[in-house]
Formats: sequence, structure tokens, C-alpha cells
Amino acid sequence: MSRYRFLRTRRWVGLALVVVLAATACVLLGMWQWTRHESRASANELVNANYGAPAQEISELVDDAVPADLVWRSVEVEGSYVGEQVLVRNRPVDGNPAARVLAVLRAEDDDDGERLVVVDRGWLPLGEEETVPPVYPDGEVSVVGRLRQAEPVDSRTAPDGQVYAIEPATVARAAGVEGTDLFTGYVLATTENGAPVDGLHAFPRPETTPGSHLSYAFQWWVFAVGFLIGYVVLARREAADIAAEAAGEPTRPERTTRRRTDADEEDALIDAQLDG
Repeated sequence: MSRYRFLRTRRWVGLALVVVLAATACVLLGMWQWTRHESRASANELVNANYGAPAQEISELVDDAVPADLVWRSVEVEGSYVGEQVLVRNRPVDGNPAARVLAVLRAEDDDDGERLVVVDRGWLPLGEEETVPPVYPDGEVSVVGRLRQAEPVDSRTAPDGQVYAIEPATVARAAGVEGTDLFTGYVLATTENGAPVDGLHAFPRPETTPGSHLSYAFQWWVFAVGFLIGYVVLARREAADIAAEAAGEPTRPERTTRRRTDADEEDALIDAQLDG
């Protein structure tokens, strides 16, 4: 091991620290991408399991908050729209600038009470003109849609008739609707009274491709191994050069003879003329 004593020098210790830090960073980045891959896979499994299930009465599935395992389940809720419609602007759909149109449905509960349910009726493309949503149906309406969990409260103050997050209490206030029995979640509408929502674009099925996170994870781990292998290769070359020098043999750079090119010949001729 005496031939590797140079590894204890300041230069090689510093290089070793750089390699270890770079390899560690690559391992951690790979783990981060792996975690994102697992999260994406779980979300895809949830969509595939729930998206094709038949619609059920909302009261048969949830009482209040939407459990994570019931997201995207199809439900039916009956009632009448109340208050003003509310816009969530700057929510792109399939890469298109869009505004989502929300309304509050006052639905009858099983215990002869009432419950307010926020319904995301669809979306409108954003353009230069003012976005005006179509009016909602009057009277009793049957909405079929998909369960979604409420979004976190956004502390920003939105313009009148708009919200930054689909948080039921915030939406109800913006719509001018009062009521304490508010469903903690919302419904992404697919039909109203058995037909597509008139005047609004429907939301597409969620994307369920696996993405590139898994390949990125393995790439980062390959980089980590590459740093370590590179360090070992450099150390072995250095040790070989030291051993050759001690034995009086030519070192590696001296052993490699570069082929003389035409440019070299021209340079030599010019040097000779200048010297003469």
C-alpha cells in the first residue's frame, strides 16, 4: 500500500472530499426522484381504481371531508344552485390558460337538513375579453361529478367574484352564500341533469403516465457510482506513474507519443527560419 501514500496528501484528500460530496448529492437527488416516482405511481393507481366506478349518492360515500382513497370517485348530488358563481383564474387545462367556474349547490341531507356543496362546473378559456360564465340551471338540478379534496386556504385577497383556491368556506363567502353546514371538499361536475354542462368545457381525465422520475433516479445513482469509479481510476494511474518513476521507466505522459502533424512541421519550419 506504500505506492498509495500520496492519497494522504492535501491535494488527494481534497479531491476525495469533493468526490464524496458529489456522490452523496447524486444519491440524495436519486432518492428524491424515487420518492416522486412512488407518489406518482400511487396517484395513478388511485385514478385507475376510482375513475371508472359507477356514481353513488354522495351521502352514501362521505359525511363531511373527502378521504384520500375516495378522490375521483363519481357521486351524485341533488339540490339547487344559490348565490353568485365564482371564478378561479389562471388554472391551465391541457396547457391552455383557463378559468374554472364554481357554484354553490344547496343540497338536501338524509336527516332532512341542508348542506352546501361547492361544484366545479367546468372551465372557460382565458382571452382578451372579460370571462363571463354561463348562468347555472334554475330550480332542482342533479349533478354527477367526481369527489375532490378541498385545497388549502390562500391568504391572498382575490378580486370580487374570484378566489385563488377551491376552499369551500372561501368560495361560499365569495358567492355571497351563508350557511354553516358546508361540505369539506368539492365536486368536479361531469353532467348536470344528465347532460354535459352547457357552455363550459369539461375537464379531461387525469394523466396517468408514469413520467420520467424513475429514469432520473437511476441516472443520478449512475452519476454517483461514476464519481467513485473516476476517483479510483485516477488514483490507480497516479500510483502507476509513481511506481514507473521509481523504477526509472518513462511515466505515462512520456510513453504516449503524439503523431506529428502537418501543423507541427510548419511550426518547426517557421521556428528554424526565425532562428536563422
